[in-house]
Amino acid sequence: YVNVICLAPYDKDYMSLMENLNYNHLFYFWTIAKEGGVTQACKKLQLTQPTLSSQLKSFEETVGHPLFVRKSRKLILNETGKLIFDYADVIFTKGDEMINALRDTSLKGMEHLNVGTVVTMPKKNLHNFLKLPVVHSRVSLSLSVGNLLDLLGDLKNHEIDMILSNRKAPSEFKGFYSHLIEKVPVVFVASPEHKKLKRRFPAWLTEHDVFLPSYKTEIRSQIDMFCKQHSIQPKIKGEIQDTELLRVIASSGSGIVALPRSAVSDLIKSKNLCVVGDQMEAFAYYYLITAERKVSHPVVAEILNKFGTQ
Repeated sequence: YVNVICLAPYDKDYMSLMENLNYNHLFYFWTIAKEGGVTQACKKLQLTQPTLSSQLKSFEETVGHPLFVRKSRKLILNETGKLIFDYADVIFTKGDEMINALRDTSLKGMEHLNVGTVVTMPKKNLHNFLKLPVVHSRVSLSLSVGNLLDLLGDLKNHEIDMILSNRKAPSEFKGFYSHLIEKVPVVFVASPEHKKLKRRFPAWLTEHDVFLPSYKTEIRSQIDMFCKQHSIQPKIKGEIQDTELLRVIASSGSGIVALPRSAVSDLIKSKNLCVVGDQMEAFAYYYLITAERKVSHPVVAEILNKFGTQ
């Protein structure tokens, strides 16, 4: 991770500045600016005032610019000082984060993994991911939720290590890889009193109200194609993008819904729900998305190896 303080064009003076830049002096300058003066910084750094003033003067001579103006006995950053401070703040803040991450890892013996997931990713699938042995035993996890395009930006900027998604990264976005980690059949489920409907599938779709995934989803496109092939016009009661809400509708007996089987496998097993329509050749696909990097996160590499999709 390298930050370059760009104060001049790429020439001999610039090269001289980079060769002579003293990061201790940069740190002292940053501390003075953060603390609001040399006296306050001396207490923070446990240095004498003459020593710190001398270090600041040396840094200003190296940069070739004064960095503060004095107002009412206070040191105020000038424009050049503000520019350097912004870069220094990134450098030393990231340095603190690195030390904390190393300390946490050494204390806990665990890797930290930053995962992004799309809003529409079923919680059941996320829970299954958390139960993976490598994740459960070796990882302290940060999980952020957002839309896919924003998460791709975070992945590109190294703010997250991977994305769990129910759709691929768009082909127009270069440098991303969508690894298929799960393919799940889509089924119609309902409360137990509807179990006889399965014998008449798919004809009953024209007679009973159903809740379907939003028309914007890949699952919905497959269901629509299936209905078209069988010349069926289903009675659509609702179109809902949220998998969790569809699960609630089904489990409460409020309607017949189409869902990936994995999202309701527990309810089917406990006989709180029954399958009333399947064999549609409709599937939900789940992907682990990574970015092109020289060094991949070791846990991400191990997860991909588990799914045989390096």
